Amino acid sequence: MKSMEQLLDNLVENSKSAMIAAIEVHNKPVFPYRYEITTVLVINALELILKAFILTNYPDVKIIREDGTTKPFEECLRFVSGELGNDFTVIDESISKIYEYRCNCIHFYADDLEVIIFSLLRPNIIFYAEFLNDNFGVDIADETNLILLPIGFRKPISPIDYITNKSIVEDSSPAIQTFIKSIVNSSQRLIDSGIDDSILVDYRMSVINEKRIKNADIIAGITKDRREATIRVENILGNINITDDENAKKIMIDEENLFKKIYTETYRDVVKYGNEKIEGFKKNKEFNGVMKTFKGNPNYHRKRYLDFINQKGGSKDYYSKLLYEQLEKYYKNKKTVLNKA
Repeated sequence: MKSMEQLLDNLVENSKSAMIAAIEVHNKPVFPYRYEITTVLVINALELILKAFILTNYPDVKIIREDGTTKPFEECLRFVSGELGNDFTVIDESISKIYEYRCNCIHFYADDLEVIIFSLLRPNIIFYAEFLNDNFGVDIADETNLILLPIGFRKPISPIDYITNKSIVEDSSPAIQTFIKSIVNSSQRLIDSGIDDSILVDYRMSVINEKRIKNADIIAGITKDRREATIRVENILGNINITDDENAKKIMIDEENLFKKIYTETYRDVVKYGNEKIEGFKKNKEFNGVMKTFKGNPNYHRKRYLDFINQKGGSKDYYSKLLYEQLEKYYKNKKTVLNKA
């Protein structure tokens, strides 16, 4: 009978070997049944490392039964997920989809699901490396210097093409459609739980103003059929103009995000900025008079009411960062006038 320390070492080392083999198989230029074999190896690696985690942190939980069999993968996953809670929710859903594919891949032989399976595998392999490092002090990336970087002879396509209402697998077998639907359902469960992370690898397109290179202004999902295409704005960066013009294009922003993303500055913040950044600034009657000119202009100011639905009761003034540019202009022009005088 192996000691617990020997068993733990074997679990970790065999898990690493299975994961490295999975990556090697996946990255071979020509390999029949690439994803069938890769998913078997990845699940094996995950099962072993989950058992090692249970053995290390929950020694009272039996991973080896009296008949010599070990705790099944699904039971290990459920146990670890239950112990780690919300932090493990996304990876639990993603691993479950890979396991579902591994158990049912014989039904999928007539269809091409490589993009979907790759998109499920990649975040789990990254999770595995982080989990191994965090819990066992093993940096597999440093040991192997492996980078998951597939290069092929076709342009890559997004998994979005598979999971939209009108997708490239709409005429596929019932087994494929059921599997794709289960991925959509997993994503919806995460959204309903207030979790924004995806179980699939991110595919992002940045629309960038080359004069202000920042993160993507708009993150969009694009489908093959433009009649089915939708764009969801995830975040807006840079300068914006807010207006009460009834003819202007309307974008809805909820009350909470207004004060998280746009009206972020208090009166105290403005005074602090002036003292630190603006030459000639003084907190005095003149400054308060200037501040009054911005009130009521939605580009610079908004009141936050305790009763925000009816816009009444106690309130506090908040300002957008666009205000700083206007204050800098005011004090710069004032200095110029004084110098001329």
